[in-house]
Amino acid sequence: MKQKEELRRRMRSVRTRTMITLLCVNTVIILLLSVGAFWFFQKSFIREIATNRTDVLRQISERARQFKANAYTLSDLYCTDSRFRQYVRELDEENADEFRTYMDQVTRQLQVSFNQVNLEFYTVFLSADGIGYCSLPVPLDYDYMNPQIKIWYKDIYYAGGDIVDVASYRDKALGINSFSAARTITADDGEVLGYLMVNADERQLWRTYSDVISESSNIYITDPGGRIVSSNLEQIIGFSYFSMSNLEKMFGENDYIITDIAGRAALFTRYYDPESGFTVFEEIPLVNVLEPIVNIRRVVVLMALITMAGGAALAWHFSGQIARPIRRLRDDVKAVEQGDLNRTFSSGGFTEADDLSRGMTGMLARIRELIASVRTKEEQKRHMELNWLQAQINPHFMYNTLFSIQCMVDMHRNEEAGRMLTTFIQILRSSLSSPNEMVTVRSQMESLRQYVELQKFRYGDSFDALIELDEQVADCRIPKLLVQPLVENSLMHGIDMDAGNGVITVVARLQGDAVCIQVEDNGAGMSAERIREVMESTTNDGRPHLGVRNVHERIRLYYGEPWGLLIDSEPGQGTRITLRIPAQDTQQKEESC
Repeated sequence: MKQKEELRRRMRSVRTRTMITLLCVNTVIILLLSVGAFWFFQKSFIREIATNRTDVLRQISERARQFKANAYTLSDLYCTDSRFRQYVRELDEENADEFRTYMDQVTRQLQVSFNQVNLEFYTVFLSADGIGYCSLPVPLDYDYMNPQIKIWYKDIYYAGGDIVDVASYRDKALGINSFSAARTITADDGEVLGYLMVNADERQLWRTYSDVISESSNIYITDPGGRIVSSNLEQIIGFSYFSMSNLEKMFGENDYIITDIAGRAALFTRYYDPESGFTVFEEIPLVNVLEPIVNIRRVVVLMALITMAGGAALAWHFSGQIARPIRRLRDDVKAVEQGDLNRTFSSGGFTEADDLSRGMTGMLARIRELIASVRTKEEQKRHMELNWLQAQINPHFMYNTLFSIQCMVDMHRNEEAGRMLTTFIQILRSSLSSPNEMVTVRSQMESLRQYVELQKFRYGDSFDALIELDEQVADCRIPKLLVQPLVENSLMHGIDMDAGNGVITVVARLQGDAVCIQVEDNGAGMSAERIREVMESTTNDGRPHLGVRNVHERIRLYYGEPWGLLIDSEPGQGTRITLRIPAQDTQQKEESC
């Protein structure tokens, strides 16, 4: 009886109840934290892997976009060749051989040019009367990819001479899966004279991304209809493999999902390229994705067991003395909550409590370091955003200029090519060679004159440009490449080059305490709704005016909300873009660099 009473008394004691309570709480917390932390870590790990793979898919889409752009460029070069069009209008059996000889000559010239971008292609033409041409040797019964018997005939017929993608057409006679840029060649009255197909072996595209995929993953590049344009699984190329509407519902707003593919869980990622219209998908078995964290799971279980065992011992040891040091720690935590981040934790109790106090003191010191680090990283992030926006401005300018120079050299117009190259070098020297982020207004206006001179080589006398510089702002400093994208926007999207009466006016002057630069053209103009889309859109869907928005965002990142661009335009009345930045602040920013 006495033994039972003693046992009951011990069970009711504060120390025993505290120990049991601490032990139960410790066990529940460790289990929840272990399971929850591993679950969260696993989701974060999958999300990080998916983000990395999406970046890889973006790189693949860029290569696919360039592959498609090269095919389109070749088709345009053929189509704009006046002699080719003359042959097509007069083509019959008598001059068919002469036409084929000319086509061979043009194709060889283009093959030499496009070898520099690692593109091998072959060209097929079929006249409405059945006269065919192929730049590769073909058998006598070759059908010249006769569109009239293909399911994609309706697409190119109703395109009215525009290029239509034929996704990885299987050319059985040549044994090639060809990506084809197909179009009709029409007379002035709209009559179809023939069909031009510029074809490139799909395996060329596959080789550009074969080194970034693993053996366990599959890559699919699809057109908007779900047809496979390219894949590491060669046997499905050209087939309508995906239902794009169903996939859109599955993915929703996400770039990746975990789904069941062929009876196994897989990480399914995608990237859509609005410029090319291609969507790139990748599927990786989930077991391969999670393989690196299998050992982590074992370590988490072992650590949870060890921690629970230690918690039981500590619960017994501290049950009689835990109140006093906890109260002191509580007071210190309250002081930290009220903003005293320089607090030093002290318990004045047993060694373990002192260790906990020192650990919390160290943690608080680390928090202070992290706060300082976050501030530094935010500033670095701001500079990275500025650099990213600057890098987005007209990325194709150098490619188009160099390609124009190459075409002039190929056409033996060496003197014009030399002048273009000299002007282009001057532009590169002024915009890229200087390490400073800021330049004078005078320097930027001089670079703008060189840019206009270079564009006149391309467009001839289709436009005039007037550049005026107020000496009051000539030595003020502004970020590089602010004005050129605005002039380029007028050239590309405002002025009608065919009309030959375009005028662009650029005026830089001082208005109060601000540098004011106005770029005005007499082009097509924009509606109020279009202006709002250009200035307020947060996506790249409005890509034709991306340079304007980038300039606006760069100014906002440099100087804040009051500064930036103002667009004044009406349809058919031209466009005036006003750029305003603080004159004094620009000088101060340069001095601080």
